[in-house]
Amino acid sequence: MPAQEQNYWLETLNAPSVEAAPDLPENVDVAIVGGGFCGLSAARALAKRGVRAAVLEAETFGWGASCRNGGMVLSAALIEREFRHQLRIVPQGHLRSEIGSHIYFGGMVDETSAGVNPARYVTGLAHAAERAGAWLHDHTRVEEITAESQNGARKFRVRTSRGSIAAREVILASGAYTTETTPALRKKIIPIGSYIIATEVLSADLAHELSPRNRMIYDSKHFLYYYRLTPDNRTLFGGRAAFFPATESTVRQSAEILRRGMITVYPQLCDTKIEYGWGGTLDFTLDVMPHAGKMDEMYFAVGFAGHGVAAATWFGTKLAEMISGNINSIPFAELPFPAAPIGLRSGRTWALPLAGLWYRILDFFT
Repeated sequence: MPAQEQNYWLETLNAPSVEAAPDLPENVDVAIVGGGFCGLSAARALAKRGVRAAVLEAETFGWGASCRNGGMVLSAALIEREFRHQLRIVPQGHLRSEIGSHIYFGGMVDETSAGVNPARYVTGLAHAAERAGAWLHDHTRVEEITAESQNGARKFRVRTSRGSIAAREVILASGAYTTETTPALRKKIIPIGSYIIATEVLSADLAHELSPRNRMIYDSKHFLYYYRLTPDNRTLFGGRAAFFPATESTVRQSAEILRRGMITVYPQLCDTKIEYGWGGTLDFTLDVMPHAGKMDEMYFAVGFAGHGVAAATWFGTKLAEMISGNINSIPFAELPFPAAPIGLRSGRTWALPLAGLWYRILDFFT
C-alpha cells in the first residue's frame, strides 16, 4: 500500500508559496474563519470592494478539504432543468468511448465539468485575495468569538492563538473543521471521511484506454467512487472508503479498500503500484444540502459534501456580496437547517459506522 501516505497534490505542487501577513491588524471590517476555497473567495471579493478583510487559518491555506479532494469542478444535478444546460446520456453500448470499464449500465456527460489541481487553485485564490488587499494569516487558530459593543455599535472580538482582532462581521468558512468555538454551527455538521489513492505513472496507451476523453468521473452510489487522470498520467481514485474522519490508520485501511475498488472498475490496473494515499474530512449536513446565511449573527456557508471546488468558491463570493449590502441571492439560505443527530455531529461521531452500513445496504438494493 502506498509508498507515501501523502497528498499527491501537495507533493507535486509547483507554485510560489503564499506569504502570510506578519501581524494581526487590530480592527477589520470582516474576520474570516477558515482559509480554504470559501474563505479565500470571500476575502478576495470583499477586498475588491474595498472592505478590510482578514483570513484566519488554523493550519496552512487549503489545509482542510480544499487540498484533499479530487480536484473535480462539477455542476449541479438540476442544472438542465433550472439553467437549460444540456447533459448527454450515454447508453451502455457506447460507454467504451468514455471509459475503459465494463461494470456500468450507462452514463451521463456534462461537457462543462473540468479538473484542477486543488492545491494550485487554493494558492491562486490566496494570491488573488492578497493582491486585492486582504490580510492572510495562517497558523492562526481561532479560540473564541464574543460579541461586544464599541461606541454603541456591535462588534465581534475574535481571539486567536496569535492575539485578538476586532471585526464588524464574521464569516465562518471552516466547513468540516468547525470547532467548539462556534458550537451552534458545529452541531449541524456531519464530518465524513473521504480518501484518495494515486497510482504510479501509467503509459500513454493505458491512460487513454482508461479515460479516452480524460473526463472527471464519478458513480451514483451512496458509497461512491470518483476518479480521473492526473496531468502526469496517474489514476487518481477516491471514495467514501470509511465514514470516520481521516486519521493515519483510516488512511492506510482506506487505501487498501480503494485499491480493491479501483481494480473492480479497472481490472487493467491489478498490477499497478499505488504511490500516494491520503484522506480528508468533508462537511455533510443531515439533508445533504448546502446551507448558508447567518447564525448567532455570524455569516456561514457549509455542507458542500464533496462538491466544494465550485460550490465553496461561489458561496464565498455570495457571502461577500451579502456583507457588502447586495440582496441575498443565495437560494439555499431559505432552507430549514436541521441539526445532525447526536451520534453523527462533529465531536459525536460514534454512529458514523452505522450510517455507513445503511448506505452500503442502499447501494446493494439500488
